[in-house]
Amino acid sequence: MRHFMMSLMKTRLWLILCIAMLAIALFSKTVTAQEAAKVPQLTTAGTFTGQIFPAYFPFQGRYLAVLSDADMVASAYLDNNLGPKSPSMRDELTLIPLANGLQGFKPIRLPVSNAVTAWPSILAISSDGRFAYVAEVDRPPASGDTQRAQLQPGPNVNVIDLSNPASPRIVQTVQVQGRTQAAALSADSKLLAVSLSRNNNEHIYIYPIQTNGQLSQPSILKFPGVDEAPLHIEFSPQGNFLAAIFAGRNEARFARYQVTGNSVRLEPWGEPLITGKFPSVGHWTSDGRHLIVTNLNWFGGTADRYVGTGNSTLAVIAFNAQPNREGKITHTIVSTASVGASAEEFAISPDGRRVVSLNMHNSFLPPNDPRLSYYSSLTLVDCDRQTGELTPRGTYLFESILPEGITFDASGKFLAVANFAHFNPQRSVEETTVDFWRVVDGIEPKLVQLDVKVPVMRGAHVVKLIP
Repeated sequence: MRHFMMSLMKTRLWLILCIAMLAIALFSKTVTAQEAAKVPQLTTAGTFTGQIFPAYFPFQGRYLAVLSDADMVASAYLDNNLGPKSPSMRDELTLIPLANGLQGFKPIRLPVSNAVTAWPSILAISSDGRFAYVAEVDRPPASGDTQRAQLQPGPNVNVIDLSNPASPRIVQTVQVQGRTQAAALSADSKLLAVSLSRNNNEHIYIYPIQTNGQLSQPSILKFPGVDEAPLHIEFSPQGNFLAAIFAGRNEARFARYQVTGNSVRLEPWGEPLITGKFPSVGHWTSDGRHLIVTNLNWFGGTADRYVGTGNSTLAVIAFNAQPNREGKITHTIVSTASVGASAEEFAISPDGRRVVSLNMHNSFLPPNDPRLSYYSSLTLVDCDRQTGELTPRGTYLFESILPEGITFDASGKFLAVANFAHFNPQRSVEETTVDFWRVVDGIEPKLVQLDVKVPVMRGAHVVKLIP
C-alpha cells in the first residue's frame, strides 16, 4: 500500500509540474506576441522603401552641366599613352536634372568635342541658363592614334542651345586660328571671350552674342602689355573688367574693355601681380572686390612638369576699380593660404564666405609610379568678405583620379565634384561619377562626403551649376 501511495504522489507531482510548465509557456507566448505587436516589423527587400530624410540632399539648382573628355586616361600627362577606350565612349556634355533630390532623374547627354588638356575653364553658361559655349582645346584622336602627342589642336567653339534642357543641340560652330584654351562670358552674357594658344599674333577673340545665343564676328586682340596668350580669362561680375592668368609668367593681369558697336577694345588696368609659382585659374568673388588665384607650384625642378614640389596656395588680390588720388591703379595681394597639392580648381560659395580647393595630389600618375597617390582631397577655407583674409579649416581626403571640376549649389551648403576617373578596377572603363559633399557650419566648419554619386562618361573634368 505504501508503495502504491508513493507512486500516486509522484504521478500527481509530475502532472502539477507539467501544468505549470504549460502555463508558463502560454504566458510567455502571449507576452511575446504583445511585445512583437509593439515593434515595427521588417519588410521584404521588394517592398522596403527606406526612411526619407528631406534635409539630407536639398541641393539647390536646376541642372548640373558636366563635360567629359573620353579620349585619354589621366596618366597620359606623364607617359603619353592615351589608354583604353571602347567604341561607345565619346566626348560629351551631360545635363543632370536636380529636381526632387535626384530621385528618378535621367541624365541628358550630348556629344561635343572637348579636352582635359587645358585648365577647367572651357565651359561657359549664360546667366539665364539658355546657352552653353564649349572650347574644344584638342580634337579627338585620329583612327590608330595612341599617344597624347598625336592630338591635334582644336579650333572649334560650339554654341549649344539649352532652352529645352531635355533636348540640347549644337546650333553654331565657329573656329579660331589656333588652339582654343579658355572661354568666359561677361556678366550680362553679351560677350564671349575665347583665349587661344599656338598663334603668335592673336591671343583673344571677343564675340558679341546675338539674342539667339549665336556669335557675331569677333574682335581679335592681344592682351595689353604682354606678348603671349593667357591660359585663363574671366570677366568681372561688376564693371567692364577682364582678368587674365599667365601661368608661364606667374602673373595675374587686368584689363578694362570698351564696346563700340560690335567692336571691343582692351586697355591695361593696373600693374601685373606675381601671384605665386605657376598659377592656373582665378575666380572673382560675387561683389567683384577680390580675385582669388590658385598657384600649383609645378615646374619646380622636378623631372616631370606636372608633379609639384609642395602644396598649392590660394592668393587673394584686392582689385581696385578706381584710380587713387595720384591717378594710379594699384591691386594688392592681401592674403595667401596653403591648400592641398595640385589644386588646379576651386569654388567660391555664392555669399563669398567659403572657398573650397580641389586638390589632385599625385592621383594622375601611371600605376607603376611610386609617387602615385591613391587619393585626392578638398580643402575648406573661410574667406572674410571685407578684407579677403583666408583661414584654412581642414583638408578631407577622398578616392579620385584627377578631379578638376567643382561647384557649390545655389545655397552654398553643398558641393558637386567631378571625378575624371576612379581607382576601382571593377568599375566600367567607360564610367566615372559626380560626387556630392555637404558644408557643415559651426565654430569648426567641416566637409562631409554624401552617399550620393551620379554616373557620367569617363573623363569628367568640368562641372557648372545652372541655378
